[in-house]
Amino acid sequence: MVTLFENPHESALAMFLLQVFITLIVCKILAKLLSFIGQPQVIGQIIAGIIFGPSILGYAKGWSSAIWPASTLKIFQLIANLGLIFFMFFLGLELDLNQIKANWKVTIPVACVSIIVPVGIGCAVALWFYELNDGIVASKTAFILFIASGFGFSAFPVLATLLNSMNLLNEPIGIQTICLAAVEDIVVWVVLAVASAFSSGGSALQGLYTLLLTLAFIAIMIFIIRPIFNRIHGFYLQRHDDCNVYIVVGCFLLLLIASFTTEVMGIHAFFGAFIAGLCIPRKGELVEFLSIRIELLIVEFFLPLYFANSGLKTRLNLLNTGRSWWTLAILIILASVSKIIPVTIATKICARKSWYYCASMGVLMNTRGIVQLVVLNIGVQLKVISPVIFAMFVLMATILTLLTSPILSFLYKRDSDPKILEESKTAYDLHMVLEGENNLNRPSIDKNDLSNGTITAIVETKRLSTSSNNENGQRRKSSRMTLF
Repeated sequence: MVTLFENPHESALAMFLLQVFITLIVCKILAKLLSFIGQPQVIGQIIAGIIFGPSILGYAKGWSSAIWPASTLKIFQLIANLGLIFFMFFLGLELDLNQIKANWKVTIPVACVSIIVPVGIGCAVALWFYELNDGIVASKTAFILFIASGFGFSAFPVLATLLNSMNLLNEPIGIQTICLAAVEDIVVWVVLAVASAFSSGGSALQGLYTLLLTLAFIAIMIFIIRPIFNRIHGFYLQRHDDCNVYIVVGCFLLLLIASFTTEVMGIHAFFGAFIAGLCIPRKGELVEFLSIRIELLIVEFFLPLYFANSGLKTRLNLLNTGRSWWTLAILIILASVSKIIPVTIATKICARKSWYYCASMGVLMNTRGIVQLVVLNIGVQLKVISPVIFAMFVLMATILTLLTSPILSFLYKRDSDPKILEESKTAYDLHMVLEGENNLNRPSIDKNDLSNGTITAIVETKRLSTSSNNENGQRRKSSRMTLF
């Protein structure tokens, strides 16, 4: 008897391709629907994972065994983590190092406030939550540290994707926020190392050891690896060949070894990938060459897999009592207040920006997600945190991230200077007159009545517009050459 089609469950590759196909379709549909209310596509990806998991479709008979059998989850998670590593490398490429250096006086004090206050409140919340940790017998110190980590830290990958989708990644607010999140990310893994040590009966010295290793890794990458790579890149740049295959492969090898190093150190591999991206030389066309080829595949293919994977372990059906829901409401309020208010006040003192700008920073830093899920997943695996508390934190992260985009849009629009907007409009009108293209029946404008500032704005507007069009045209052309 001839068999036309093999059973897909017998092929790990076939099941993976089926899972990716379903994930991408659902993520795109949800992203499109949520875009009508101003939400970035990352929200749709997180919700898709929750839908796939035991909270919703898990109730359907045969769904998990047919589409998400347990034997395939490790492969799906591995590929998803690989996508996250490349995305963090892409973020490192995109960040402007000069702006990062210029903002360190703001980053350090604001980061201290952004960590100390929420983590302190998180420790107090952990004492309250310890009574809800039914059926779990673990070290109280480990439980407090895990809850404080999940409560007090922002989500680096989710925040980065949100800024990237809103075109704020290279704006001043995006640079400062990413710097803050990077500092928090280092601290959260140190706290996690200490918590893991306590949960297994180890010593807190393990956390100090991890911190020292992290600082040593950053120093080696910045002060040794980066200058060596710059010299090699400069050699090829003088010959107008800085995008040759050897340099590109060298960039990926640096990505892999940096990710491997931070992974075996006890910090997540994506932190090493981010540092590797920062070490890539900015001169020449190398950064643009790499960014164009990485962005589309990673953002549209791999990231949905990572965010969907996070929802597969979430069991919202455990929140089936009134006490669980009002506890969740209080948790959301405390988490928001403990992050937004301290960051807003600290940014106002250190950066001396408008209150709207400072409040926008606080709202961005209140973004939660993957970091919390990773930390709390480890807590569940170590039998320190119960599934009920884990489900609360997942729902809290989703709601707070869902609220970030509309609140940020309101605050950031209010931060715009009306005078600047009016000057831009006047400059545009004059530009139309001078080009002979004003067919909108506007009143005539006397050039003698215009201020030097307005004329300067016209010239700058035309220059930026021309430059932007040329760069976009080159970027689109390069992208088409890559894809086809």
